[in-house]
Amino acid sequence: MSRTRFIPIFSVAAAVLLGLTSSCIRFTSASALEYPVYILETHILSAEVKVQNDWAEPAEAKAVFKKGADKSVFSFIRLKNMLGEHKLFWKWYDPSGKLYRLTEAIAIGKPGRVFATYIAWDQIFLFEDKENGTWTVAVFMDDRLLASKEFTIQ
Repeated sequence: MSRTRFIPIFSVAAAVLLGLTSSCIRFTSASALEYPVYILETHILSAEVKVQNDWAEPAEAKAVFKKGADKSVFSFIRLKNMLGEHKLFWKWYDPSGKLYRLTEAIAIGKPGRVFATYIAWDQIFLFEDKENGTWTVAVFMDDRLLASKEFTIQ
């Protein structure tokens, strides 16, 4: 009399699944992980920045700016846990996509220091001859795009 071996289908399926997934998984040791040197907490567009006692806060965030009613458009950023020194600059684009303003890169932070919060801003002035339409502002940190927003001038 011959004996037939029976392997439960669950065992076969589990073995095949394990074989397929085990070759696709890679682990990185904790020592190879890089921690972020800053975190973008906010990027706000507003018509005003209120400066008081070596600190500043943007007015209410908005996306539509009206000539005559608003004097400026501010692009305000707040960074958290910023480590070290970085270069920061802004690019402002008009509705046709043409570069309207490019700021010089400024150094922010200090080598070897951590800042719990770091703020920075730039602005363009609203004049009557400023083109109506959808504009874009882009903020760059260490030559990499940090944030961008669109806004409307009316």
